[in-house]
Amino acid sequence: MLIGVISDSHDNLDAIRRAAKLFRDRGVGLVIHAGDWVAPFSAKALREALGDGVRVVGVWGNNEGELLYFQKVASQFGVEILGYAGSVEVDGRRIGIYHGTSDILTEAMIKSGMFDVVVYGHTHRVDVRREGKTLVLNPGELCGYLTGRRTAAILDAARLEAEVVEL
Repeated sequence: MLIGVISDSHDNLDAIRRAAKLFRDRGVGLVIHAGDWVAPFSAKALREALGDGVRVVGVWGNNEGELLYFQKVASQFGVEILGYAGSVEVDGRRIGIYHGTSDILTEAMIKSGMFDVVVYGHTHRVDVRREGKTLVLNPGELCGYLTGRRTAAILDAARLEAEVVEL
């Protein structure tokens, strides 16, 4: 399965819609958001731009407010929020998801051996590397506010390969 991976959208609706178009065009079956959505309308916009048939899973970042309201809105639109960290299994691969606000926790997830892939965000910098058998993936910032680059990633779960795309 192909998986769309984004982080740090920071309410940039144009960037969210561009990422959704990329994901639809590539035929992804799952979208992972590694946090810093910021407001609930970002989850709604992502769901609406993707259409039906694509699962959306995410975690909290350090910029979301009103978590209970966000959770309620997200669930109304079929967006699954796993909390501050979580995991999903795809094609027999276990994918750990965490925003990345604590370097020590991010590294612990990477080195734990629990995950085939660890997805994180927060730094606004692209990071694609292998640590032993674990693929580490930070898709960079979707919003483009800090780096001037709007990036997303396509993860091939079967091949454990990731492609970063500038939007």
